[in-house]
Amino acid sequence: MAAPRLKVTSVRAAVPFKLVVTFSDGTHGAFNAAPMLAERGEGTEPLRDRAYFARVGLANGVPTWPNYFDISPQWLQEEMDKRGELQRPRPPRRP
Repeated sequence: MAAPRLKVTSVRAAVPFKLVVTFSDGTHGAFNAAPMLAERGEGTEPLRDRAYFARVGLANGVPTWPNYFDISPQWLQEEMDKRGELQRPRPPRRP
């Protein structure tokens, strides 16, 4: 049986150019999108405007902007983990 597909369950933009995200596996954190936006590309160009960047939403568990630029949840989680931006849920305390 295949593992369930990782999704982003909540996302909101924070200044400057950060995404505060929660994943379906309970991990969460604040992704610094500035390095991604520094890469030149047709999809990222509009995101350099803070007001436009703030228009991020979720489409089927994927962070997406009105220009249809999106970020794979798997890639996002891996990048956040590499950078030390990912936090894992604490195990429940035993009585």
